[in-house]
Amino acid sequence: MPENIIAGIPVHFPFEPYDVQRAYMEKVIICLRDGTNGVLESPTGTGKTLSLLCSTLGWIRTRQSEVQLNMQKLQHDQQTQLTGAAGAGAAMGSEIAAVIGKSNNWGVPKVIYASRTHSQLTQAMRELKRTAYANMRAVVLGSRDQLCIHPDVMREQGNSNKVNMCKLKVHAKSCTFQLRVESKKDHPDFRGPSIMDIEDLVKVGQRLKMCPYFASKELVNSADITFMPYNYLLDPKARKANKIELSNAIVILDEGHNIEKICEESASVQIRSSDVAIAIEDVTHIMKIFTSSSDSQDTAGPDEPKDFTIDDLTLLKEMLLELEKAIDGVIVDNKADGATYPASYMYELLGKANFTHGNCATIVALLDKLVQYLMVASQHSMLRKGGSFMVLADLLNIVFANKGDIMSKVSCSFKVHAEIEESKQSQTNNKAQTGWLGKGNNNAASSASKTGRIINFWCFNPGFGMEQLLNTHVRSVILTSGTLAPLKPLIAELAIPVAQHLENPHIVNEAQVYVKIIGTGPDREQLISNYKNRDNPKYISSLGQTILNVSRIVPDGLLVFFPSYPMLNQCVDAWQASGLWADISSRKPIFLEPRGKDQFTSTMEEFYQAIRDSKGACFMAVCRGKVSEGLDFADRNGRAVIITGLPFPPLKDPKVILKRRYLETNRTRENQLLSGNEWYNLEATRAVNQAIGRVIRHRNDYGAILLCDARFQDASQVQQLSKWIRNHLGARPQSSPFGPIVRELRQFFKHAEQTIVQPVERAVEPVLHTICSKKEDQLTLAPITQIKREPGNTGTSKFQLASELAAKVEMANSIKTWTPADYANAAGRNAQSPKAPNPMDFMSRLNSNVTSIDFNADSGRDLVKIHKRERSSPTFHNESMGSKKRYRLINNIAQSELKEAPESRADFLREVRSVINSDQFRSFGKALLAYKTGGDDSFETLMLLLLDVMGAPKLRYLLHGMRRYLKNEHKSEFDVRLASLEAAQL
Repeated sequence: MPENIIAGIPVHFPFEPYDVQRAYMEKVIICLRDGTNGVLESPTGTGKTLSLLCSTLGWIRTRQSEVQLNMQKLQHDQQTQLTGAAGAGAAMGSEIAAVIGKSNNWGVPKVIYASRTHSQLTQAMRELKRTAYANMRAVVLGSRDQLCIHPDVMREQGNSNKVNMCKLKVHAKSCTFQLRVESKKDHPDFRGPSIMDIEDLVKVGQRLKMCPYFASKELVNSADITFMPYNYLLDPKARKANKIELSNAIVILDEGHNIEKICEESASVQIRSSDVAIAIEDVTHIMKIFTSSSDSQDTAGPDEPKDFTIDDLTLLKEMLLELEKAIDGVIVDNKADGATYPASYMYELLGKANFTHGNCATIVALLDKLVQYLMVASQHSMLRKGGSFMVLADLLNIVFANKGDIMSKVSCSFKVHAEIEESKQSQTNNKAQTGWLGKGNNNAASSASKTGRIINFWCFNPGFGMEQLLNTHVRSVILTSGTLAPLKPLIAELAIPVAQHLENPHIVNEAQVYVKIIGTGPDREQLISNYKNRDNPKYISSLGQTILNVSRIVPDGLLVFFPSYPMLNQCVDAWQASGLWADISSRKPIFLEPRGKDQFTSTMEEFYQAIRDSKGACFMAVCRGKVSEGLDFADRNGRAVIITGLPFPPLKDPKVILKRRYLETNRTRENQLLSGNEWYNLEATRAVNQAIGRVIRHRNDYGAILLCDARFQDASQVQQLSKWIRNHLGARPQSSPFGPIVRELRQFFKHAEQTIVQPVERAVEPVLHTICSKKEDQLTLAPITQIKREPGNTGTSKFQLASELAAKVEMANSIKTWTPADYANAAGRNAQSPKAPNPMDFMSRLNSNVTSIDFNADSGRDLVKIHKRERSSPTFHNESMGSKKRYRLINNIAQSELKEAPESRADFLREVRSVINSDQFRSFGKALLAYKTGGDDSFETLMLLLLDVMGAPKLRYLLHGMRRYLKNEHKSEFDVRLASLEAAQL
């Protein structure tokens, strides 16, 4: 890869970097060199992740080389100065120093790369594998939910239950996967690959029968760069558990546009009256088991770790009763708005139950033991799994993590908010809720008040969490994202010293982006999505007409973002009633953002498939939702984005009110904090910036951005948009009439399709066309890969056309199966010719690379198939030149047996969807999801569905392909069922 000298450091970049990439990498290197912090914004599509990785690792590699050279020079000087025995001793000392230095990475800083989600981390690691730094050591830290391969743990519902089941098995030394980590951690298959992402770790773990979760921690010390989610980095307990050392480390916070919220949420906690009531009930159950264990040893099973006493339980129950009494005694005068108290009130509340800094660690340790006890006991008795104990432990850990030296900051950064917890009367007569099905919503203890309380301990100062991070003596913190603007308020809130900051322009030119503010719809109704106008039927109708007209012009994918889910649902209901929904659907199939996690993946895949298969698709989603926060809608998947309004936070939400009040109280000239109103407006604009970034994803991409709200022309809103969007709107942006926008939009896409390089389609070309003077003469052969030409070569010479035609015909002859229906489409035959092929055509086709001929295609009956046997002898061609081919008639072999199911999961699901109907695929998806978290019953349900849907001979290859997605304990049963099916059809 080309080497570029940037800020004095050689950086290997896959291509000649653009100006924006060079400026970005220069800022990164300066931060690393000087040990300072940076806040860097570079729009999505400018190669931010690639620039960040290459510049950081280029600087790391340079430092490693410098330190190693100095070490080698030192060793050489010592060896030349000393000889004899003393020299041997000095040499040994040098070797020991070298080993110690290498194990400590030669004193070179480690890199911690943190992002919001694991999908973003996977994308970053994929970028790393394509660079010249792919040989540097990299590892990702994931959760048990992603990395655990123990079947018992994976059967547990919810991440917290999986965590506790894993802890229990490790404590009892009953997890064979974890026990093999020590013996297998130096295996070449594990230590060999330099970059290990989630998928790599799981594959190696399954092959070596070693726990990927615990094994990944063994790679942290030797890794040059460690990838992890934000919560692993910001939580001190998580850092300790994952062996993360931050001293002298380089911390990169990618996709950091939500870092303030993440810092605030990581320091906040909530507890309910019902949580305490259930904890009291769980302690009581355990105490009953203890008292009855002398009479019946098998009451709760013999395997529970009982490393606590009845006195511990008695003391804990007394404290919980006092805590319940204190919480239920909190005064809430206004039931609608709740009541707010200072941060010290939380310590007073816990103090009434004797929870203090001094005994916090002891109580948390006891709660962890109780959770492990209940994990075992719940397997053979009707007990909960200790969820209430985990809630209480989280409360104590977060509240008492703040020591006395920072209590003054706690008092101004935190607030306690109390609200009424509504009781669920439907649970009163539900006896099953006292068993393992109860998950924290029970009306349990009779001593509890009919109306409980919810106590929130909220942090409103993101700088509080960042200060804890800086106190670990990190070398540099680099905060980066595509949407950080405006930078000054962000830096002020985080309260970190920033030496380098950057607002990059976009990498695309003006001809690739069309940005307009649409203030009125086609009927001249004002488009403004404020609280007063949202229920206006005329506004909703005008917005629908606007989307309909735009969908007629925009090719391929159209994204529409709404301020909130209620607004989205309101518009959908109104448009379905008026017929607008059907009109839009006739132009583009409409997909709605699902709120459930299970449906999200399948919905996105259906949207992408609709783009490939039809005239386009429309995806309606919500700002701040999953679709707006990191998904890639490059090229055809997203040619335009419509923002229907400003997504302000709920005005009367208690947390929003207290945040605005906090800013107004603590704002000074020195700290440059925003006012409450400025923060409120900025929250909406940042969500808009994030949604807009879904469209333009790389240098050759193009698309339209339509802001359908008249408020976007206000100067206060425009100034908070990303810099590159402001440049397209101009100095004084104004909303335009709808008519001229339609005309300009049509011209924009027409010009873009003619002048901008179109993306290379990954899909196989659907039909092979003959290259001749008559365009109507076409070959209707099976799909064949298109011949690739050199860039810029139109391939107009007759010789070149003839050569490509010959190559295509040759590829057309290399097929696996052939039917009599292919007669009519034989290569070189005119489709209009009435003359049918003669038997010599049939025999000539056999001379090509055909393995079987199916005579059943036309008759529809199971008759016979000629199967061609291929010789494996190296002299096959010489022997067969003069010999006659032999053919034999055999029983019908299903064409599906000659096929193989796609390897990748996405391709496999796409193949299944293409051969079965929508109802069958929906049932298949539900059964697969139930099987993932279920047991033997779910396998039986899945197996019956598979045999029904894929049991036909032509789909048998898909049934074979399903085997790789089954759990190991079910594969043998699957093989038996499959063998029985095939035997029955012989």
